[in-house]
Order: sequence, then structure tokens, then C-alpha cells
Amino acid sequence: MALRGLIAFVLGIVLFGSSVALAQSTTKRPQPPSQICIGSKCATTPEPSAAGALKFHPGVYPYFNYSGGTGMSRFGKDQTLIATLKPGDNVEGIAIALLWTGIDKGTTGPSYDWSVIDAYLNAVKAVGKRLWVRVQEAELASNASVASGRRIVPAWLISKYGIENVQANYAPVPRGVAAKRYSPVVTQAYIDMFQAMAARYDSDPSFEGVTIFEETAYQIDNSGTSVTVNTPGADYSEKAMFDNLYALMAGLRDSAKGFKTSNVQVATNYLFRASDSAANWTDVYNHILKYRMMAGGPDSWIPSWTFPYLPLAEPQPQRGSNTVALLNPLFKRGLYADEVMRGWVKGSTDWRGKILFGPDVEATDFGGYITRSMNPLPTLADIWEIRGKVDRAHYFFFDISWEYSGNYGGTAQHWSTGQYPWVKTMGKTNTTNPYQ
Repeated sequence: MALRGLIAFVLGIVLFGSSVALAQSTTKRPQPPSQICIGSKCATTPEPSAAGALKFHPGVYPYFNYSGGTGMSRFGKDQTLIATLKPGDNVEGIAIALLWTGIDKGTTGPSYDWSVIDAYLNAVKAVGKRLWVRVQEAELASNASVASGRRIVPAWLISKYGIENVQANYAPVPRGVAAKRYSPVVTQAYIDMFQAMAARYDSDPSFEGVTIFEETAYQIDNSGTSVTVNTPGADYSEKAMFDNLYALMAGLRDSAKGFKTSNVQVATNYLFRASDSAANWTDVYNHILKYRMMAGGPDSWIPSWTFPYLPLAEPQPQRGSNTVALLNPLFKRGLYADEVMRGWVKGSTDWRGKILFGPDVEATDFGGYITRSMNPLPTLADIWEIRGKVDRAHYFFFDISWEYSGNYGGTAQHWSTGQYPWVKTMGKTNTTNPYQ
């Protein structure tokens, strides 16, 4: 702890010098030393971004992606893994997923707890890596609904506006709950939290970026004629979803309060409540380009599940089943998000190379309910054939598979015997920066 404290103090001096240099347009921003050593212990310092530029450290960012969010109860085990990372291993950093309620713990107003982010940030700094943070404002869980009292937004929002006015139910009920992304009140509270995060971390060269929610998918129950605890989504509006998504993006890139150097990812897969269309996705990508953000998110497929021809040409009769053993080679999942990004939809633009891209491989993609009947099970190498070679990903996120048993694969999918050894040999991700 004393070593980390001294390193943090030295880094603070370096960063203070950098901020002074930025204020002088004719002075070159100083660079921190490549290593800081105290006795025989050394810590590598990541190179900061050039003045006025976004951080750009493409590569692999394994996820500590726990159900219910990352927390300090997990940190000891995670820190042990982080400490084994080595220079030149293609792991540029670590990603963590936090629930909104794990950050904003206020009861009468916003009250932010940064202890989890601080702990993981210090851990990655000790091995010369970087940190990526995803915030989640939705939770899929059985028997969870607004009426049952399941909470996913901060307590002060519920106290001030009523739970039915700030949360909605996933369909079918009771499948989970989600913050009302289409509510300006909820969106503004979400923006305020991220802007507070930006004020604390944006200038830190080891803080690489944020993901603003787990996915764009939003299958909300909008039944009922009025908002009650049993029908909280009765006020759902597709227009409000888009309006508030773009307000969120603008808020995170606000010139005074937003992220100026850290990356911001929009986790793209399906649009909310069947809003998928080439026109809607083109609008989303235009906003991603406007705000110099990153596309990407969950649902990453192997080559036989990707359509190298007209989009959505095959039916998906087996999609989403987790109760029946599937003949997975016939299981196709074409995503408008991917196909519009690739320019495969007639009249669309190929966005590859124009925006940052960072897909996320979930545990279900290599041995979970989606792929459990495949033989052999997919590996990261299989998915990289599409995400790396076809989609030209800059950043590559994947859930760390701690142990193999049953649904989550074997030695080829496990961190120590499959994931990490492959990452060391995979080569580089796309290192061409579209924003510079």
C-alpha cells in the first residue's frame, strides 16, 4: 500500500505538470517516465494522449463481468489475476462492469462512491495496464419487476419520483428491470453521474474509457393505459428513446463537463423494442461519428453465424431458447447493427475505419446457453475471425472465464488454459485511429 501511495504521489506531480503545459499552447506536453521504481519494485506508466486527442490504446481488454456488477467483494481475486499480467502480452487493460446503484448510493440526492473504480485503477496501474468501466442501468433476473421492489436506479430517484416513474419492466414480466432511458429525468441523473466520473478520471492516462450501458437492446413491457407499479412502461416512447440516447451522448462529450480525452462506447446490438432498421442504425452511427465515440457491444458470432450477403435473409427460428438443445450450426443471428456498420445493407455506408469499434464477447458466446450444443465450442480465436478480420476491431473485450464446467466450456475457453495463452499470440488489433 505504501508503494502504491508513493507511485500515486509521483504520478500526481507528473499530471500536474501536464495540466500546466496544456494551458500554454506553445509548450509541448511533458511525458511521464516509462517506469517509476522504488527499490527493486517498478511500475510502468502508460503513455498519455497527445494534447486535445482521445486516448487510443487499442488491444484486448478482458472483462470482470459479474452478475450484479463488480464490487469490492470480488476485488481480491481479481487483483490476483491482474498482478499476473505481463508487458507485451497484448492485454492493454482490464474492463469492469458496475451497476449504476453501485456508484450512486445517495438516498436524498446523488452521492457517488468511487472506491471500486479507484481500487481497480490502482491495480492496473501497478502492472502498466489501463482501465475501462461499463455502467449498467438494467438487470435481467427471474422474478424481478418494479412491483416486486427490485431496484436498478439510485434510491434518491425512486424517493423523489416514485419507482414506477423511473424504472420499467423487461418483457416478459417478471424478467428484470431497467431504468427508463426514455425519461429526461432519468437521463439527466445518468449524465450527471458520468460527468462526475469525467471530472475525477478523465485526466488520468490509465483511465481508457467508459461504456454507457450494457447494450442498446431494450425489450420493455409497455402494456397498460397508465403508469402504475404493475404497468410502469405504459409511457414508453420510441422517439423519446432516441432523443434521450442522443442527449446522453451529448452530455458525455459536453465541452465543459464531459469526457474530453477518454473514450465513450455505445454498446450496440439490437435497438429497443424492434426499432432495428438501416435508417435508425445509420442515424446512431452518425451520432457516434459526431461525438467521436466507439461502437460495439455484446453478441459476437462465429463465421457460420454471419451473413456475407443480403441482411437478415434467413429466419431465426431457434433464437433465444435456453431450454432446448439446439442444432447450433443452423442457428443464424444477423444483426442490423453489424450489417449496417459493414455496409452490407443496400444503400448503407461501410463504417469500418470511420469510427472506433470494440466488440464484447460474453460468456454465452463460448459455452453458455447459446453455444452449449456446439461441438466443438467456439473459442476467442473463432470469434476473432469475424470481429478482427472482417470487422477490424480496435478494442476487443471478452468476459474472463474463471473456470470451466458445464455450460461455460473447457480448457479452450478457460482464462489460464485458453483465453490468456491465445491473447498472447493473436497479434495486434486494428491500430489505425479513425479520429486522428
